[in-house]
Amino acid sequence: MKNTYITLIIIFSSFVLKAQEVFFLHAVKVHEDRVESFEEIQKNYARELAQDAKKEGILKDWVLLKPVEFMGESTEQEYNYVWVHIFKDVKQMVNRTTWWDKSKEKFGIEPSVLFREDLEKSGYWYWKTEKQIETGNMGKYIIFNWATPSDLNQAISLADDISETFKPRMKNVGMTEWGVATKIMPQGLDNSTIFFWDAYETFEGAVKHLMNDAVLKDVNGEMFQNFFKLMPNGWDNRMIFEPVTSTN
Repeated sequence: MKNTYITLIIIFSSFVLKAQEVFFLHAVKVHEDRVESFEEIQKNYARELAQDAKKEGILKDWVLLKPVEFMGESTEQEYNYVWVHIFKDVKQMVNRTTWWDKSKEKFGIEPSVLFREDLEKSGYWYWKTEKQIETGNMGKYIIFNWATPSDLNQAISLADDISETFKPRMKNVGMTEWGVATKIMPQGLDNSTIFFWDAYETFEGAVKHLMNDAVLKDVNGEMFQNFFKLMPNGWDNRMIFEPVTSTN
């Protein structure tokens, strides 16, 4: 009984800490002529600086993603890379210090030289993680889903229920992570208020997920109906990304 009680405390504590997690998406547009050098710098230099920042407690994790080619609009995409900066809580996020400007002391290269890529566009979106199911594997393909439900709290509650039904099947269908978050900033008209991510080990799994297959195949139809009643306009946007580099 004592061991059971301790286990429950640990589980509850983990949930509370997870509920405090926040992150921001930093989307950028890199000119196509500079994509190759941009990725090389991110993999060989920025990643190591981010890893140091993680060790120093400046952030929890850092990921760079790019959209999967030939999956989306026929027009040119507004952004072609997204940095995900993850923090254990709001305190860590608002008190963070810059870490990407330490290339001189680590590599002997001035930041102005190393990070001289001109970004054509840049935008920031801040979110609070409401629930996350992790397997310890980030996955190779990540679906981003944005929406604006009529009742945010009810949408979170239904998403929680739905995730519990498919959680036991995640491993069998190659799903590596799932999560839901609510918007911190910016707020206002034309700004999605809820954000989901679904990660898979294979591209096939990600595409099947978009067709309500894969892990969603056996989810109760009534649950889906109730969820989408809260989103009369459907999804605001959905995209598949793949990791370029990340912290460990």
